[in-house]
Amino acid sequence: MASARPLQAPPHPGITVVSWNVLAPRWCSKERFPHSDVSCMEWNYRKERILEKVQQCQADVVCLQEVEVKVWEGELEAKVESMGYKMVKQQEKKKGIKAVGNAILYKTATFNGVEFEVHRSRVMALGLMRSSSKSPTTDQDAKELWVIACAHLDATKPKHRLSQLKSMFKHLEKQKLDCTSRVVVCGDFNAEPHSDVAKTMRNREERANESPGLVFESAYSAHWKKEPMTYSVKGWNGTLDYLWYTHSSIGVTDVRPVFDSSLQADTIKRQGLPSADIPSDHMPIGATFIPVEPSEEIKLLIKAKADAKEARSRAKAKAKSVSCERKRQRCTKGGIIADERKASSKSARKRQLKLERLQKNRNEKLVKGNEPARKTRKSKGGTAKSNKTRPGSCESWVMVNGKSSDDDLEARTNEWVIIDATSTMDVDDDDLKAEAEVLKTKPQYANSVLFPALFRYLTY
Repeated sequence: MASARPLQAPPHPGITVVSWNVLAPRWCSKERFPHSDVSCMEWNYRKERILEKVQQCQADVVCLQEVEVKVWEGELEAKVESMGYKMVKQQEKKKGIKAVGNAILYKTATFNGVEFEVHRSRVMALGLMRSSSKSPTTDQDAKELWVIACAHLDATKPKHRLSQLKSMFKHLEKQKLDCTSRVVVCGDFNAEPHSDVAKTMRNREERANESPGLVFESAYSAHWKKEPMTYSVKGWNGTLDYLWYTHSSIGVTDVRPVFDSSLQADTIKRQGLPSADIPSDHMPIGATFIPVEPSEEIKLLIKAKADAKEARSRAKAKAKSVSCERKRQRCTKGGIIADERKASSKSARKRQLKLERLQKNRNEKLVKGNEPARKTRKSKGGTAKSNKTRPGSCESWVMVNGKSSDDDLEARTNEWVIIDATSTMDVDDDDLKAEAEVLKTKPQYANSVLFPALFRYLTY
């Protein structure tokens, strides 16, 4: 059986990455692939071919899609680990490991471990730390972070593919990645080169001058100037799988040939997949990447971004300081106003108490019979005329003797009582009005005449 040549080792320390949709057993059936031989679709046959391909590629990282966990756990995972790989399977937020999802295999001899993991509905990513050549300043192994993302986007709904792609970038950028970060995004995008998904990847490159971030380029487009055929069924052939990398920090030294020969390519185009040689409906793709030093332009963009971020932080801190100062001033001003209101209320209370004391003193004087004499003045005609009294004034107050033959009144009024005769004029009681009129016109009877109606008005 012919096999693709392994990727050449790069002249500088780099890594090789392979991506492959291995076709989950639950979706490999005669109904879906009527053109394929039944013997080629048996899982026992296919799993051996898959392991052979993984071992032949000799890659540092292998990204697999449509990994059915139940059939990979146990024997297959143990065989993968015997090849020197560590297998990390995609997880769901609430359900744990996904039944059919992505998986990333990385060489334990190449990478020291996993710095972080990102798990989304259709994408997973690992931050792999690798020791590179010794640093000239510290004479110790320098650390390199390689971020590998494995994607399998929705096969039926283009809008879902775009949202899944944006979700991937959103969560990758949360890891504080920039143009100097080494990021490889690969997998089955279920989109052709002219699709919105591919355009979105390329548009990120067009927006690089506006906001420096993750800027991607296709490995095959950069190396071959075109995308290879990666998917084939009888009647349709095209590109659905890609290898994207951040070209500002990574270079491509080699790409994996998709087909062993032109004859194999023609046969697959004519007959479709899966086949005896290829146990999936997708072809494996791969490339070798090396770290590169960012250009001066990229460094300037990164510096500009850092300066802008620092300026935003300073502006935010200043705005917060101004807000706190205004709040303090409002609190101080509010305290002053509250003190003024309190002082004003206290002064008003003092005035009220003073008036009450004066009124009490007047009442006591009236009770003792010290009511001031009514003043008279001469009119223009020469006759004496009494001053008009206003309701509530001392001149309108009279004393009424409470001693009465009425038992009810006698029980309640056994002392002299002070009343305002003029204030009772608005009452409807006829007797009360009559008695008040007498007191008003003849105040000299106030100390000797009994007025039971006034007492009833006053005491009830």
